Amino acid sequence: MKYATTFGASNVIDKNLYQEGVELGEFLVKQGYTVKCGGYQGLMEAVSKGVKKANGKVVGVRLKDFEDLRQDNIYLTEKIVAKDIFERLKILTQDSELFVVQNGSIGTLNELFTVWALKYSLKRNIRICLIGKNYLSIKNCPFIPQDTIKLLEFYETLNDFKSMF
Repeated sequence: MKYATTFGASNVIDKNLYQEGVELGEFLVKQGYTVKCGGYQGLMEAVSKGVKKANGKVVGVRLKDFEDLRQDNIYLTEKIVAKDIFERLKILTQDSELFVVQNGSIGTLNELFTVWALKYSLKRNIRICLIGKNYLSIKNCPFIPQDTIKLLEFYETLNDFKSMF
């Protein structure tokens, strides 16, 4: 089974960005992936909606401490409740070969940096794909070595990302 993990904002006001998440979910299913995400609202819900629309499987990995605080994502095929952030990140990264990062805030950046830091220790070939103009500035960040930045793939739009398959 092929796994793709998506990371993105839990709160999305922009309808176009939400629709992009739906399209991403559909696209990943068509590429043969089972999708994992954080299991909450926003882009996680949008991706899950797209996966469900394409008759795929999406696993939401949530946090025990947030179970009473966050709404359920009705599009999940399976829900896993992790005891803490470390277990959650382990489950989200386990067995995935593709990581897709959309717009988000501190939680999304935490997930990106975790996967980025683990790239060598995962002992499998993975792709880390960042979608959105916001991430393009990382390419020229002076305090990150270029050989480290080369571990990431940058796509301005979802269509740019899709064209690489």
